[in-house]
Amino acid sequence: MSKEFPRKEVYVYTSKKQLDSSKVTAIHDKGELILPDYLENYAQMRWNYDNNGWISSVIPSMVDVEISQGGNLMKFRCATTKYHKLLGMVKLATERGKTEDKDIVHGLSIETVPIFSDDTVIFEQRQSASTQHGVGFYDFPSASQNAKMYLKKAEEKYPGLVRDMFDMEGFPRFHILKAFEQLNPTQIGPINYVGLSRGFEVSLDSQVNSYTNLPIESGEVMTNGENRLVYKTNSLLDVFNSIGKSNPKEDIHGKKPGHAPQTGGFLIVDDCLGTILSTLYHTKGIETYNDAIEVLQLRGYKINKVFPKEGVINLNYLV
Repeated sequence: MSKEFPRKEVYVYTSKKQLDSSKVTAIHDKGELILPDYLENYAQMRWNYDNNGWISSVIPSMVDVEISQGGNLMKFRCATTKYHKLLGMVKLATERGKTEDKDIVHGLSIETVPIFSDDTVIFEQRQSASTQHGVGFYDFPSASQNAKMYLKKAEEKYPGLVRDMFDMEGFPRFHILKAFEQLNPTQIGPINYVGLSRGFEVSLDSQVNSYTNLPIESGEVMTNGENRLVYKTNSLLDVFNSIGKSNPKEDIHGKKPGHAPQTGGFLIVDDCLGTILSTLYHTKGIETYNDAIEVLQLRGYKINKVFPKEGVINLNYLV
């Protein structure tokens, strides 16, 4: 089955309970991800052309998610693959203008929303890079893939912080520390897992949603010249209402968002929209969550709420 790409469609699972990292695990019990030959060949060809001389990192690849009865535990069951295959999936869909339900490569991407003590969040605009897609879109700078290539760097800078590629406690902390170098590990509060999302406007990859609280104000990690915006959490519905507009809402410092080449307006990465929804549900309540969905629908998005079937979410069904 094929569908148009890009399209303004997001799947979002929001957990009934927020779970700290002691109740969330990722395991490698699905072997190595097997893809159709044409996608394997295309991904390798594009990587060789676009990233000649670079090494494609091994990454975990989520296959399904198990949620225990009562929602007290969450387990991500994973295969392994390489990053160039995930990137190749996106580039092939972009080239064709459509997605195929058999051309699916998930990573183990975690987006943790750092909420600062002045009740603000920081967005960052994606910049052009050889391994980047969604250039011009905004998301949280702490969003990143778990990947083998980060393990050595994490151990050198923060010994003992990250155990392995499947570490759901250490990796989101490392992602936050990469994004905000002024922080140290002891300043990061508990990682609260709140769901997952998959979008079809830019990312195609599924993403794990979480948030944490930081004991410092956003101004302490901002420097001049950054492609970053600061918003109060109670203004996020207004931010949603700015999506696609050429004159979007200014941040708390009076800075206006940049435009994404895809539409010429302000855009937020599709998976990030899901992360915000799940976070709003657990920090602001169900009424704000539903209001946020309504705003996104008015901005042209199709929001699909995901519910586990017999305690399992098969990510390949989110198409």
